[in-house]
Amino acid sequence: MNSSRKDLRFPKTVIEPIRHVLENSDLGIGFDDVLHHLRITRAQYDEATYTVDGDTFLSLHHWMKARTLKQIKLKQWLEYYSATSIGFAGLAALSAFTGRDALTVAIRYMPLFVPAIKAELVEGPVTSRLELEMVADMEKMNRFLLELTVGIVNTISRETMPEGIPRTVHFRHDAGLDATGKSRLEEYREAFDCEVVFNSSFNGFISQSRYLDMKTRRPNEVTHLMANSILDTEVQARMASQSFASFVGSELMQMANEGRFPSLEEFADMIHVSPRTLNRKLANEQTSFKQLTNEAWFRLARELLANKKLPIAQVASRSGFTCRNAFSRAFKTMAGETPLQWREANGDGKKV
Repeated sequence: MNSSRKDLRFPKTVIEPIRHVLENSDLGIGFDDVLHHLRITRAQYDEATYTVDGDTFLSLHHWMKARTLKQIKLKQWLEYYSATSIGFAGLAALSAFTGRDALTVAIRYMPLFVPAIKAELVEGPVTSRLELEMVADMEKMNRFLLELTVGIVNTISRETMPEGIPRTVHFRHDAGLDATGKSRLEEYREAFDCEVVFNSSFNGFISQSRYLDMKTRRPNEVTHLMANSILDTEVQARMASQSFASFVGSELMQMANEGRFPSLEEFADMIHVSPRTLNRKLANEQTSFKQLTNEAWFRLARELLANKKLPIAQVASRSGFTCRNAFSRAFKTMAGETPLQWREANGDGKKV
């Protein structure tokens, strides 16, 4: 995770299901209350280009959670999502030629409808995985956002592909308990209509690789190309509005996940600017290359530490440190506690 919440733009398509859920639930609040919380008028919300930043979206989540007291189940949220409800991204997936093409849509355009998450397809000879990863810290909303995004992608996949394709949903966190103290596993199985594995090594899906080349239900090359062209234009516009620090941070986080930790000079050369220009542009946004580098390895380290089966020495190595002791000292400086202490409090999904 390295994107700043304030730089994220969540589209109205993610917010709209809240209106439908409230209209079909007896919770004592209506969508006008949501608009009041957002401090906008109905006319402002009705504008096609209306979006909210990550901080506002997180605040809305806390507000909804406090007023609904978890009375709305995940399955209820998912009932109002479909390929058509998320606009051109859904249209591009529906008109794709193969399963791989449809997944490519999710991977490429995820930043447009769930900008806090990125997706990656990991193909294997027998099974393949669509892995989802948080790229911005939405705090206690991380878990819900991952579950909701998995549900949306799962829904669109079922609408796009022929029936009967088996898939398994995976989450790094645990299933949690309901109000009676029972595991919520069956609730998740019902919501996703497939097997769900918790305390896994990744978030996302796993299925047989042979389905990637299977034809979709309604392929249409012209529609697919047109929808992709419109989405590409929107992606470019979003990238142009992204702050330089967010761009550098995202690149450093991606490189850290690949086991690369460049020096300032190496990174400057990679993006074709001088080290001096790199430092100046980051300073203009009240940050530095060292700070962004520290955030990248620190976020990666926490993700690795969440898996209690991974030795601390290996976490240190994969976080760019050649010495475990140096890693422990640096981690304690950042977190205020040792890697072992942090793992005991947050490992295996206890804190998402």
